[in-house]
Amino acid sequence: MRLISAVSGVQIPAPPFFTRLKGARVNMRCETSRSGYCGKKTVFLTGVFLLAIAVLFVSGTFRPAGAAPEKKAKPAVEKDTGAVNDANLQASQKRVDELLKKNEYVTSLRTSLKINEYTREVLATVKVIKGYYEKAVNDPAVPTKDKEQLYLKLKGLNQLIPRYTTAYENSLYNLGYIYAKRNESERARKYLSEYLQTTPFSTSRDSKWMKAKTLLLELYSLEGEF
Repeated sequence: MRLISAVSGVQIPAPPFFTRLKGARVNMRCETSRSGYCGKKTVFLTGVFLLAIAVLFVSGTFRPAGAAPEKKAKPAVEKDTGAVNDANLQASQKRVDELLKKNEYVTSLRTSLKINEYTREVLATVKVIKGYYEKAVNDPAVPTKDKEQLYLKLKGLNQLIPRYTTAYENSLYNLGYIYAKRNESERARKYLSEYLQTTPFSTSRDSKWMKAKTLLLELYSLEGEF
């Protein structure tokens, strides 16, 4: 680069530091220009990023009702009836009958097992007590007053036995039927065989005795034989 002298008008070379200074100014302008461009680009990308985040947030929060995921209804689970006793024995039997009509073999099985155990234990206890009472009323050494009380208690036991016997027999049939439906043949045969031995024989085709016999023979693969 050259400078013009103000006195003689002759062109002379410019000092090196002046050239470097001017070059620095040019570079500074260039860097400033680039910095402005980069700043604008950064602001633009930041705006796009924030806009994308906002769109995702809104679409996730305010989802239309039709787009909401469907929740599958869980099958209703039958609750257990708890312990079986004299107060709820009849209701428990009715509940088992209703469950079997719905082909429900889980809760009905648990309830039938409880009915079977409870009635079996009651009948065994009653049998022992009844034997002692009958022996006492026939013993001449027992006072007449005590015998009168025992007669009343025997009357109550004799009324209790048929009711519990029927409940016990029904539980045997239900357990045999339920286990057969659950493909547990060995257990089904056990309860059905006991049912046939316990209940009175009946020639009616619609009787439980005949139904138990038919089901038992099917489990033995002897259906139609006898």
